[in-house]
Amino acid sequence: MNSMKVLLIDPLDTADAGAWAAQRWDRIVDLGMAGKNSYMRWSRQFHCPVTTLNSLRNGFDDFRRIRDMLGMGCGRLVDEHALDWWEIMSILLHGELETLILLQRFRQTISSGDEVYVSRPGLHASLLQSLLVSRINVFPLRRGAQKGGLGHYVRVFNKLTASQAADVFWDKYDLGYQFRGRLTRKRAPSKRPVVLLPTAYVNVSRTGIAYANTFPEEDFLLVATRRSGWIQDPPRNVEPAWLSSYASVRDRSIETADLQSRWRSLRNELIGVAEFEILNRLGQLDGFQRQLRIGLELRDAWRNVLDTEPIQAVLCADDSNPYTRIPLLLAQARRVPNIASHHGALNGRYVFKRSYADLIWAKGRMEADYLVRMCGVPREKVEIAAPALPANGSGLNKSTGQSFRPYILFISEAVEVGGGRSEEFYRDILPPLADLAMATGRKLIVKLHPAESEHERASILARILSAEQKVATSIVSGPLTEDLLAKAWFGITILSTVAMECAIRGIPCFLCKWLESWPYGYVEQFIRFGIGIGLNDPSEIGKIPEYLERHPVGVDVRENCWQPARAGRLRELWTTLRNAYATADH
Repeated sequence: MNSMKVLLIDPLDTADAGAWAAQRWDRIVDLGMAGKNSYMRWSRQFHCPVTTLNSLRNGFDDFRRIRDMLGMGCGRLVDEHALDWWEIMSILLHGELETLILLQRFRQTISSGDEVYVSRPGLHASLLQSLLVSRINVFPLRRGAQKGGLGHYVRVFNKLTASQAADVFWDKYDLGYQFRGRLTRKRAPSKRPVVLLPTAYVNVSRTGIAYANTFPEEDFLLVATRRSGWIQDPPRNVEPAWLSSYASVRDRSIETADLQSRWRSLRNELIGVAEFEILNRLGQLDGFQRQLRIGLELRDAWRNVLDTEPIQAVLCADDSNPYTRIPLLLAQARRVPNIASHHGALNGRYVFKRSYADLIWAKGRMEADYLVRMCGVPREKVEIAAPALPANGSGLNKSTGQSFRPYILFISEAVEVGGGRSEEFYRDILPPLADLAMATGRKLIVKLHPAESEHERASILARILSAEQKVATSIVSGPLTEDLLAKAWFGITILSTVAMECAIRGIPCFLCKWLESWPYGYVEQFIRFGIGIGLNDPSEIGKIPEYLERHPVGVDVRENCWQPARAGRLRELWTTLRNAYATADH
């Protein structure tokens, strides 16, 4: 068999721009995710097949394998407050383990004589060098692209708002509040019993606020770990506070030394597993001691919240984030009623983590089914209890198809988090949508995710749209408003939670299945419960009007995606849980 020359493209690169672009290749593998038009272009340019590393996934079987590996260290790093630090922090390794499993599978697809090249240094290249030893060739970074160089930081900060840049700075240099804790004024405790809402991001905060609006008879304390979780002008029954105002700067050196010693023993055992040995050799486990130290600092800040505030219950809308998961675990250890929910439509990370919350609130049948059937959460731990819908958004959009709606609503996402190339995704979706908007006398609205930079996304639109298409297109940032939804002819996205918000209002929402970069089966779950309409190819965008003519009014699927909690359920629940705790203690 003739040897092949194989190129693997890092998510930060493209096949047609770089030192490799002028060379001949027999096979190209995208380590990230681009659009169909991109792969067709690359295939024509290089006269070879183009595939993705994601195509080698083995569904949830891979995730269960990772869960079993992460479970090996549980129970070994438990502190005096019953927190298992390996269980809390090891979820941060699941991405590296997923990548390693896929590259192990890729290794099986190449022959001994094949030449393998990677477009830049990085995690993928390092993992491949561990798997294939001397058979990997890595292209050097272009001048100014090195991580840590001025050009790198300019590119990164151009994509961030001032608030996001501040969060990045403090996350790097003072995540445990050892500096800010000395400067922040300590706040007076709440005077009435409160439900704790821990948050690190605006969408988590909005979910907490939505639950506070659902239970106006209760008081809530929203504690933000960073600026992106802060809410201006919250409802009257919500008091916002910074976690830094509860920071503890006490000496933790003895406890830290003990846990770090136990961590070194655990690491020596874990590296007996091939995957952990590779990650350890590449330094991927080196940061655990720092994470442990910061975790203890944050734990003590959350302990101060629970010690000084009259906390009746904890409602955590992001227990996948280790730092907002901590108060839920502390509450569980203290016999304080605690509930987990998720700020998005679905949360595939439940397949990795253990379910410690007393109860998980799902928003509807779709999420409840996903948690139990796909993630293996015990059925008795899941209850359907969504926040109440806004008064002006609680009914079906009965006039869909009967009155002119001037907007085509594209819900954008920060696809780079999953290895997606936003510009290549946009090239598949936005030009045909802009053409459709012009042809029907409408406006294309590009609604940004809170993590997206308007400046950076606008620069992409300037590159990929014609002058006429730009006139028909507008970018909108900030919260998704009822006015915007009321004017939407249809929505279109990849897998955004907004598909659910459209479904609640009877607005048809199309899902770009070919661009799904997250491996958790979200799009299929949306389609399974009638939340969205799947599109398999960019060419189908132009056929959307035909679909809408055949199906002018969507089926009422509100209960599949959204069933609000009944009035008084929160107090009833925490009373029941307290009684159950008391009975168990006796």
